[in-house]
Amino acid sequence: MERVLSIGGRLQKLIKEAEMEAERKVEEAQNRAKDMISQARTEADNRRARAQRGYDIEDLIQAEEEKATKEAAKVLEDYRKRADAIKKTPEERFEEAVNLVLREALPG
Repeated sequence: MERVLSIGGRLQKLIKEAEMEAERKVEEAQNRAKDMISQARTEADNRRARAQRGYDIEDLIQAEEEKATKEAAKVLEDYRKRADAIKKTPEERFEEAVNLVLREALPG
């Protein structure tokens, strides 16, 4: 029984670590997305400063912001998928460990 509790404790620790890693990855993706949007706005502002009068710069700014937002969403989705995979792995291992313990503990 101690062995089962020990395995369970280790698996809970692995799950906690995986969740923390997933949260860190999502935060990283969000920060990257914010940076990309900030860069797009800076570039748009620079273009606006250089643009001649009458040039429709608002459309250019909007297009760059949309482009950055789409790219940021892709990055965020990728990190979320990775985070989900990390979360699922410990659960599968936990189930395998429980099945192994049950097979060893219960007579055949």
